[in-house]
Amino acid sequence: MERFVRLIVAGGLVLVGALWLVDLFVRGSPQWTVGVALVILGLVGVMVGIVSELESGAFGVE
Repeated sequence: MERFVRLIVAGGLVLVGALWLVDLFVRGSPQWTVGVALVILGLVGVMVGIVSELESGAFGVE
């Protein structure tokens, strides 16, 4: 499997699990804080996977 696909899928899975943690635990608890950190990690994974496949100048205006 391609690296960018692995990053997007792994980031998405981490993101879904982390959102469950954030929803299930009380705000400010240690578990909630871990969930927030994992949400950020999941978002970074998805974004790195997407950005790694963009061509340079893809959004440039000619």
